[in-house]
Amino acid sequence: MKRVFDGRIIPIANPFSGMVITVINRSEIFGEPLAIMLADAGAKVFSVDIDSIITFQNGHTVRCSRDVTLESCVRQSSVVVTGVPNPEFKLPTEWIQPDTLFVNVAFDKNVDEPELLKINRVKYVPFVGEVTVAILERNLLCLHQRY
Repeated sequence: MKRVFDGRIIPIANPFSGMVITVINRSEIFGEPLAIMLADAGAKVFSVDIDSIITFQNGHTVRCSRDVTLESCVRQSSVVVTGVPNPEFKLPTEWIQPDTLFVNVAFDKNVDEPELLKINRVKYVPFVGEVTVAILERNLLCLHQRY
């Protein structure tokens, strides 16, 4: 197995280099730490919240202009992670490209599952379990120690 971090939590590889990832929900518990960790691993990450879109990439944080939309972010992403705690939020499936990995970490389904599964070669993680939550919490602690 390829090691991504050494014992000091310093990146020694960029396993997500060249990838574009959209994380929908910039909470301090889930969205922002995940976006920062993915960017530290080489990805360009669009971090989307109710009032703005921020790009994390190469150690920089940039607030996007108003013409960058959720749709434009999702259309260029090979990974989409949703964590919107609102049963009324549904991401339009026509924005999702074939071969996309779609991960829903919210209690509510943030996408129309039958429509999503009609997209060619989409990979769908409909919910996360206790182990995933534990790893997210561990990563959050590591991030806190680092910054």
